[in-house]
Amino acid sequence: MDTDRWKGHVNGILYGIQFDRTLDDAVVDRVADGVTGGLYVGDRAETLVALDEALRSPGPFNDEIGTHHSEESISEFLGRLSTVLRARG
Repeated sequence: MDTDRWKGHVNGILYGIQFDRTLDDAVVDRVADGVTGGLYVGDRAETLVALDEALRSPGPFNDEIGTHHSEESISEFLGRLSTVLRARG
């Protein structure tokens, strides 16, 4: 998956969390529910591929949506989201 593809998935996720004050487990669960429920572009498997690619990349993650979350907190959040989505397989 090229940068443009994973970036689109990550931007969709960031758009959905931009107003959350903290990226806690409740937010991880809400986004995972949204992915499995079809609220985000791509199914669970496609999202997992995008998350894997994003987490292997140097980023940046937050350069287009511009949330108040740091690159480090976004990376950590995406890693937790990936773990939860894998567990739901």
